[in-house]
Amino acid sequence: MIQEMPIRNSPIVPFKFKRYFEAQHGRIRVFGQCEVTGKNFELHIPTEEFFIYTQGFKNLDDALKSLSKEEREFISKGISPEAQKARLPPSP
Repeated sequence: MIQEMPIRNSPIVPFKFKRYFEAQHGRIRVFGQCEVTGKNFELHIPTEEFFIYTQGFKNLDDALKSLSKEEREFISKGISPEAQKARLPPSP
């Protein structure tokens, strides 16, 4: 389990949809507020995967294979996994 670390400096490079990122221990921490719930959410991505995605070498699904579909949705649309589950219709 990755230990959550406090932000030492306020983020200076904004990511899409009011999300931010910073490097920590060979991983990239992506964090911000969910566009639906307004709650804070964060995830960690291996640096290599994040670099491949941000440089445009591969699309989101191919570059960020270590993330779940729900986590990739947060990166692309700003919707946390919690909000995605809440938006699904109830199963019969």
